Amino acid sequence: RPRLMNSISITTLFHFISFLFKCHYVIKMKVTVSKFCLLMASSLSCNVNAFSTISSNSKSNRSSSTRRATATVDEVSSSASTTTVADVVSKNPMFEYLKFDKSPQYDVLEKAKEYIRCQSDASMSNTEMDESWYAEDYVLRGPVIGPIVRKDLAADQSGLGIRQAFPKVKIDSFGYSIDPENPYRCFYFQRWRGVNSGDMDNYGTVYPATGNEMETPVSTFSVVFNPEGKIVYEQVGAVVDRLEGNTQGKAAIFGMLHTAGLKIPASPGDKVFAFIQRAGHVAGGLGRSWSRKADIPKWWTSKSKGADETEQY
Repeated sequence: RPRLMNSISITTLFHFISFLFKCHYVIKMKVTVSKFCLLMASSLSCNVNAFSTISSNSKSNRSSSTRRATATVDEVSSSASTTTVADVVSKNPMFEYLKFDKSPQYDVLEKAKEYIRCQSDASMSNTEMDESWYAEDYVLRGPVIGPIVRKDLAADQSGLGIRQAFPKVKIDSFGYSIDPENPYRCFYFQRWRGVNSGDMDNYGTVYPATGNEMETPVSTFSVVFNPEGKIVYEQVGAVVDRLEGNTQGKAAIFGMLHTAGLKIPASPGDKVFAFIQRAGHVAGGLGRSWSRKADIPKWWTSKSKGADETEQY
């Protein structure tokens, strides 16, 4: 019986405390509502009194507002005339270097279009790209590949066996735009389509032709020309919408590998894939995800390689 009484007492106490809490919140709610009503009434009264004042002074206020607006527009126009996007200094010193003299003596947009036409022709005819397009200090960087120079890039493409696996790749390019902060840089979009109609000999491992069609998601690309009109930097395969296409969000070369059966789960900042890349370099014979330090030009100062995280500047 004492235990029963204790149990009843504890239960009663619990309900009593709950009741007090409920009362507290109800009272608090009523006070809050009352304050809100008083505040609204006070605000309404102030608004009614202020309305007559605003109406009586509307003409003078209108004219003074017009004068202020005109002055503001003049200030903005004056500021715009003295500061342009070309004067902006890039936080990453590499991209400041790539602006060169900021005054190309040729049409960068048309040159980029001509380059892409040559690239598309080479893809459709399954021929080598004309190397005269590239500067000696050329670097390519993608989301998980690079920095890589031309000689290593050409060796990788040969070893991957993608030309035999995809005899014809149709590259649709559009949306050409010059970087407002760097007149030597042109951005554009690409969507790649092709059929895996040939076997892919990937560094000795043969993936039989699947016959599957490939459609990559739209991705952004860009090229930077030097003052001599040669490509010094190429950025590739930054996916715009990973849900588009049928390559599970993979673009460019990775989309081709995916369609041929080599499905690589790679993304920027992926520490596991970054480790696999380094292990592949140690093992050798599997191509390179980035070039050796001695081969990378001095203007490239980023320490990030392959799938490494991007460093903070």
